Formats: sequence, C-alpha cells, structure tokens
Amino acid sequence: MSGRRRAARPAGRRGRLVAAACAAVFVVVGIGAVAWVFLGHDQIHQPRSRDAGAESSPMSTGQGSERDAVPSACDTLSKSVADKLAPGADRSATLATQSDEHSECAWSRYGSRTRQLSVELRALAAGGGASATDTATRTFSDEWHADRDGKDLSDGVKVRDSRGVSGVGEQAYVVYTVDASAAIGEAIANARLGNVLITVHYSGGDHLDAAGTPLSSHTAGDGALEAARDVVSKLESHS
Repeated sequence: MSGRRRAARPAGRRGRLVAAACAAVFVVVGIGAVAWVFLGHDQIHQPRSRDAGAESSPMSTGQGSERDAVPSACDTLSKSVADKLAPGADRSATLATQSDEHSECAWSRYGSRTRQLSVELRALAAGGGASATDTATRTFSDEWHADRDGKDLSDGVKVRDSRGVSGVGEQAYVVYTVDASAAIGEAIANARLGNVLITVHYSGGDHLDAAGTPLSSHTAGDGALEAARDVVSKLESHS
C-alpha cells in the first residue's frame, strides 16, 4: 500500500478536518537526533522549528517484525483515549473498503468545541528489491519531508511547528498547522513500527465567540502522540 495515509479525511490524504466549514490540518514533525532518545517527557514536548535541520530529522532506532496485515483502526485505539481526546464524538471507519493492509477510523464532533481524531494503519509490502521495512522507512521519510514542508495544504493553512519524537515506535514525528480563517489547529503524528505506519490526526478549535480559538500546538501535538503511543503499544503487545 503505497498511497499516503492522510487519515480520517473524506477528501483523501490531506483533509481530515473538513467538516462544516472547518478545514484543519495538523502536520507532523521529524524525529530528533539519536541523542533525543534519552530525553525526558518535558524535553520531548518543547516546540521544534521545522527549520531545525539535521537535528530534527527522523532517525531509525531499530527494525521490528514485519506484518502482512493490520488490525481494525477503530478497535485498536483504546476507548478511554478516544473519549478523552474527542468526548462525545461519533466513530466511523473512513475507508469505503477496508483491507488487510490498510485501515482507518475517525472520531468527529462539531459545534462550539470541534474535535476530530483519526487513526490510520498501513502495512507496507516489499517491492523493487527492498524489504517491507525498507519500503516503510522510505515512505516514512518522504512523508516527513512533505508534512514538514506543508505540501498539499489548503490555502490559509500554515505549518507552525514540527519536532522529532522518541519512544513512539522506531521512528516518529509530529507536525502542527493552523487554519486561521477557520480557527482550527491540527497535529499529525506519524510513527513507524517495522513495516507498519501509524498516522494520527488530531484537530479542533473552540468557537465560543466570533473569532474562535484553534487547538494549541501543545494540546493537539500531545493528543496526537498519546493516541499514537496507545496504538503502537497495542501492536507491540500482539507482535
């Protein structure tokens, strides 16, 4: 499955938060240098500029077992995590045809406190003389560069933060974007575990007044990473 994973958005890879008039896009950031692996939680969540260069480039910390299939995304994320990040949201599979290698699920709630959460799982196959893990690693790198650079973003949506993350699978990053016109902030967390890519979109905003307030980088990024960690831990426990 080489197609890009932009989870839960009916419009494909980039649009998960297209609902009502909200076009939210969070983008996820690159992994820090090897030294980051030993950083504590507070340090991991310090904002990183997307221009941080080599220091923010995702780096592999190992190679896990390869999988031919992924479980249901709707069933893999813990209900407690989904309820925390998107309370009262409706849950639905977002692919017209789920397959053994690809599964997506979204939790959506609109109104004065808009929240959208999506999880996508992709098991990449070997090809062109490369192993499945090598293919996933290359795809992960391509997606990191695209997310960091804000490719395919709608007009008015800007990358505001990107950073590398350790301790979530073998490679991970989180990117944060803001749609100022819709007052929506979105984080994309992308992680690799062997040949499986786990992509989480978490977006929203509080629209209690005319201006509205986008979900902050801290709230969106931490939420996306919490969901990604939860899914990774489930996959690791069933490897």
